[in-house]
Amino acid sequence: MKNKKFVIIDALAMAYKAYYAFINRPLVTSKGEPTSAVYGFIAQLLKVLEDHKPDYIAVAFDSKEKTFRHEMYDGYKSSRAVMPDDMIPQIQRIKDVVEYLNMPVWIKPGYEADDIVGTAVKKAEEKGLLSYAITPDKDYFQLVTDKVTIIRPGRATDDPVEYDVEKVIEALGFNPPQMIDYLALIGDSSDDIPGVAGIGPKTALPLIQKYKTIEGIYEHIDEIEKAGVKKKLIENKENAFLSKELATIHCDIPMEID
Repeated sequence: MKNKKFVIIDALAMAYKAYYAFINRPLVTSKGEPTSAVYGFIAQLLKVLEDHKPDYIAVAFDSKEKTFRHEMYDGYKSSRAVMPDDMIPQIQRIKDVVEYLNMPVWIKPGYEADDIVGTAVKKAEEKGLLSYAITPDKDYFQLVTDKVTIIRPGRATDDPVEYDVEKVIEALGFNPPQMIDYLALIGDSSDDIPGVAGIGPKTALPLIQKYKTIEGIYEHIDEIEKAGVKKKLIENKENAFLSKELATIHCDIPMEID
């Protein structure tokens, strides 16, 4: 199996990106059925198939049930809007297409697509496969290794962008696993992860580059020269560690992968 290619797709994130890419000029059939999300999803899927010709492929969906992250933090994704009415039927259309193409659909109650993808690429990596996770979500950068690449869809039908270890370091200024610690500091408004209030990307980056992890930052808290930054970190220590847990993709969830 060494160096064979495994592709896994974060379906809902891809569908949302496609839906909003056409929000100002929604696509519909002659009968009025909305198809923006379906079209964008399929266009990106076909592009990936054409470019990478994977030996194995799967599609991960979020489940409707609340996850362990909701149990950990009541505010998790609390401000996220409900799915638009005209997008709901498109999700079923996407599932229809995926099943028609004979691709397995993976859903795990209590977990998010992130955790399914993380577990799948780690198991694939152990078997020597080269994995490609297709998603627009930046939190997936934490999964990147020499064997795992993240592919972020372009706008509408633009070419996707591939992020290997070198590309992540170039784009972010730190190593892929440190994405968790970076999000623990700045938070993630899309998931309502609080982070450290008042700490933004410009402040977070040098802290991550110097101290590597949240644990490293707090072990050297007395070394931080800017009084305002130190005060924010001390006052929000609990949120920082909570945010790190919320931002961590679980790569060992109980699921059988053939």
